[in-house]
Amino acid sequence: MGHVNNAVYNTYIEESRMSFWKLVEPGRSLETAPFILARAELNYRSPARESEVIQVSIRVAWMGSSSFCFEHRLIEKQSGRLIAEAISVLVYFDYESGRSAPIPQQIRAIMTDLSGGSIEAKPSTN
Repeated sequence: MGHVNNAVYNTYIEESRMSFWKLVEPGRSLETAPFILARAELNYRSPARESEVIQVSIRVAWMGSSSFCFEHRLIEKQSGRLIAEAISVLVYFDYESGRSAPIPQQIRAIMTDLSGGSIEAKPSTN
């Protein structure tokens, strides 16, 4: 159909999460990454063509005690055209206990630094 299939966008977003996590814990295998995906939302803004180079930006938008939210923007690199915007909510997870776990302070600090130094608290839900 001449454009990138919608499922591929989720792969781009997953790759950005993994690249981000490699910066947070450089020595840790991604197979043991201590989080699980709890929510994903993707808003398509413009079709990406197969020949285009897509750049994905990622930052932590907010952090709770055991969950955090990534914001993603997919941009066509040459023109700067917005392709899509997404959020993904992840839960810091202890696989041995099968439960969520508090995000360690050191991890919080690194994620804050990588996200430009400012992260909001988790929004309250009504």
